[in-house]
Amino acid sequence: MENMKKKIIAILEAKLEKVKEAQVETAKQMHKDTISNAPNIRGDYVESIKLGEQKEENNIISTSVYSNLLVGGNIPKWQDVPLSAFAEWGTGPLGESTNKYEHGYPYTTDEPWNAEAMNQLLMTGTWGRSAEPHFYPALQKNIALYKDNLRKAMKWENLYKTN
Repeated sequence: MENMKKKIIAILEAKLEKVKEAQVETAKQMHKDTISNAPNIRGDYVESIKLGEQKEENNIISTSVYSNLLVGGNIPKWQDVPLSAFAEWGTGPLGESTNKYEHGYPYTTDEPWNAEAMNQLLMTGTWGRSAEPHFYPALQKNIALYKDNLRKAMKWENLYKTN
């Protein structure tokens, strides 16, 4: 009985490793897809999109695709905001009208926040930055791949094979 228990634990641990590998393989493809659709809004933006290391915390295994590049600049309220949020969802009325994905953050639509935005408003009738989603579409595109990778990882052949 003890041997059977050890064998089952070994099989499950091996399956968990395969699930982790499936997640990393999917994240690698998501990373490629995110980069291939990322807007070139600054010379350093596209290269700032990274594939994170797999982490396990509180029995949750995660692998991320992210950019830590900040807006920066001289306006304190924007200095520490991730540039990827502006690129993904847009800003102002222009971002609100072009964004197609729910994200839960409000758009500032009451007034332009600087002279450049004010000039844009005067010239075009709107202001802000168009949404250019690249993270969320890459995630959505790779759901089927993730399911397929998990299906392969969870195959139970050789479960009853005795050594």
